[in-house]
Amino acid sequence: MKKEMDKLKSKIKTSKKFTIFLVVLLLVGVISGTLFITILSSTDKSLVKEYLTSYMSSIEKDKINYLPLFCNSFLKEFLISGIIWLLGISVVGIPAILFLFFKEVFTLGFSIGSLLFVYKGKGLLYAFFYIFPCQILNVIAYGLLLMYALSVSMRMIEAVFKHKTIDFKAIMGKYSKILGIVLILFFISSLLETFLLPNILKWVSSILK
Repeated sequence: MKKEMDKLKSKIKTSKKFTIFLVVLLLVGVISGTLFITILSSTDKSLVKEYLTSYMSSIEKDKINYLPLFCNSFLKEFLISGIIWLLGISVVGIPAILFLFFKEVFTLGFSIGSLLFVYKGKGLLYAFFYIFPCQILNVIAYGLLLMYALSVSMRMIEAVFKHKTIDFKAIMGKYSKILGIVLILFFISSLLETFLLPNILKWVSSILK
């Protein structure tokens, strides 16, 4: 009984460390991405402004191609989560997994920073609705996948280098279920980002004029 309790405590402690590490990585990525807009050249800033104003203009004029937008959004998340999942069953995938997660949260931060840069005070409201709920779902999905991918990768390393016996079938069964859950979250997020977010931004734009 004591042995099982020790294992449980160790697992909780490890999960807590993983969670803290991912939260720190998330904050660093979002903050650095948000500030990155400030060090861009004037030409790059103009391109960002042109892209955002063009997107908002398309929303206001109802010129959004919803189906291609949804397909591109979901396909992107599907591919990245698939790559992370595959890297999790390797013994050398940890750095790449962390890099992919950091890239995603950095991009999120850059999007927020761009909205604030282009729209100033209005950008706060745009950024809020951009984050909630679509990007929150994405962060939850990536965080969940990352925790399991890192855990599986570390167990693979222990099996290879420390010659520990692992139940590979059970691990892969649970790991595959996690991927399924994550893809469902991404599917919902892509639906919201495609069909709900533009309408919310259009409404916000109309009340801020």
